Amino acid sequence: MKRNFIIGLIVVSAFFLLAGTAIFAGTYRDVTKDTTCDGTNCFDNFGVYVQSSGGPGGSGCITKYTGYIGWDLTNETRTWQSAELVLTPYKVTGGDYPFTFKLYPANNDAWTESGADPGFDDTTELASAVFNDGDTKVTFVSDALGAHFLGKKGGPASVAVVMTAGCGTVSGTVEFEDMEGTGGSAPQSANEPDLTFWTGTVQNGTPTAVGMKSFQVENNTPSSPNWSLIAGLFALVAVVVVGIGYGVRRSKQS
Repeated sequence: MKRNFIIGLIVVSAFFLLAGTAIFAGTYRDVTKDTTCDGTNCFDNFGVYVQSSGGPGGSGCITKYTGYIGWDLTNETRTWQSAELVLTPYKVTGGDYPFTFKLYPANNDAWTESGADPGFDDTTELASAVFNDGDTKVTFVSDALGAHFLGKKGGPASVAVVMTAGCGTVSGTVEFEDMEGTGGSAPQSANEPDLTFWTGTVQNGTPTAVGMKSFQVENNTPSSPNWSLIAGLFALVAVVVVGIGYGVRRSKQS
């Protein structure tokens, strides 16, 4: 009977460990820095401010201000295949809908919010997104974005946000919420740049597999618990416990 009890305890412990892993598994990361740069200098307290002007003769958008967003992946140990970054616009000035934005790697990840413009590699597109009139979010999602962050695992990581269409004949400006909630939207945590890594690839514009959102740094609470999975795991644990109890009673009877 003692052996049955020990085996049962191990099984139950394993299921509770699995449940804990399912609840907290993931790689959601809070933003650690963000800024706006004009090609030479960066400016703090601007939010993530992105502006482009129309090129001569309608030849395309010329970047005037670039937004940079950075994360700290120093303690990240997990693996993923794709990534999704959601930005919340709060102010649009000039330009013409729809706007198109692209993400590029920053030339270095050691930039500061009020330092020199780090520049970006416009030959390496990580993801693009279209922003239509009436939209409340701008969503970037791709396998390339996931690979970019995976390659940065163990240190700092950042992206540049650039307007590539919709700039208009003079200039178009879109301002996004930053980590400080510059746009004044509440709650701040719901509108700051939201980065999620996914275990599967992007198919038809949608990331696959279980979303890997875990706890935020500030409060260590899950930002997106999978309640159906949690309920299922606990139901399974309950069945195992009942089965063990039945086995123990049978052992006593024999």
